[in-house]
Amino acid sequence: MPQTPIDTLIVGQGLAGSLLAWMLIRAGRQVCVIDDGHKSSSSTVAAGLVNPLAGMRFNRRPEMDDWLMASDACYDTLAAQFGRPFFHALPMLRLFRSTDQIRFHTRRLDDPASRGLLEAAFKPADCPEPSATPYGGFIQRRTGFVDMSQLLACIRAWLRDNGALLELDLGHKQIEVTQDHVAAVGIKAQGLVFCDGARLLSNPWFGKLPLAPDKGEILNLQVDGWRPRHIINGAHWILPLPNGELRLGATHEHHLLDNEPTRAGAQELLDGLDAMLRSSLESRVLQHRAGIRPATRDRYPLLGHHPEHPRLWVFNGFGARGALTIPWYAGRFSAHLTRGMPLPPEADIRRFL
Repeated sequence: MPQTPIDTLIVGQGLAGSLLAWMLIRAGRQVCVIDDGHKSSSSTVAAGLVNPLAGMRFNRRPEMDDWLMASDACYDTLAAQFGRPFFHALPMLRLFRSTDQIRFHTRRLDDPASRGLLEAAFKPADCPEPSATPYGGFIQRRTGFVDMSQLLACIRAWLRDNGALLELDLGHKQIEVTQDHVAAVGIKAQGLVFCDGARLLSNPWFGKLPLAPDKGEILNLQVDGWRPRHIINGAHWILPLPNGELRLGATHEHHLLDNEPTRAGAQELLDGLDAMLRSSLESRVLQHRAGIRPATRDRYPLLGHHPEHPRLWVFNGFGARGALTIPWYAGRFSAHLTRGMPLPPEADIRRFL
């Protein structure tokens, strides 16, 4: 248990809680992170994909340049601090799934702000991977993935070494809020930030925010005789890992919200792999995991304090884009807590209040 006065309690040590804690501590704040051993974290399951042009229409959000600049700087600084790279740059092969997508690509290619993110389209016969490409595709740039398990493990050890980690499953009834402090399991602090992903649904203070949780399942595979040189993104995605395995994802389920892998989910992914390749390859499932993405209805995160309890904060709702967007929003949220800088309006929870 921390021995010094605490400025900020953070609930959850997924990517959001980890990067926020890291930035606040670097800014001189006394922080304690309370985490349940990643039992409910989707970050430990997530592939950590960084993809600036998401979705069927290859949308580019207006904040993209800020997101990319902040993520580059954040992961470079983390690599220097811990002596190992966490972000792995890798081009992404986007496979057109319809003629409409060819039109969306042309429109994006004509946008001067997006030209550095994508190349011209290629014909089906010119695909650089053995993928089934009836409509062709294109190579996308500024893509890659964050090694989430390594990053979270390094930050967890760093927090523990600095006396800034308390490992327990914190219930909401264990949190006490007064006018001059907030307390949990005997620790008093100036404020508490919820970074606990889909558990926000049962939060008595923030549970009415429009979270749109999305369960996803992924597989790790051993595939003999093929090592992709790209992340392949079609109806599903294939990610080549540094250890030679392939990660295959992901499913989407909005109703059965648990962390349990299912036989149906695995079959959907394996069928998707077969559909993405020109010929079937022998594969062996090494790992099958599931998690709940804390997505939101408008695809922007949830940042801000409770209207009646200003010592309670939320930093959540990053969904599938967390590896790309959390570094920038963590920087803005840290600046808000330490220097009173304004929150980004597109993410401020006041848009729903």
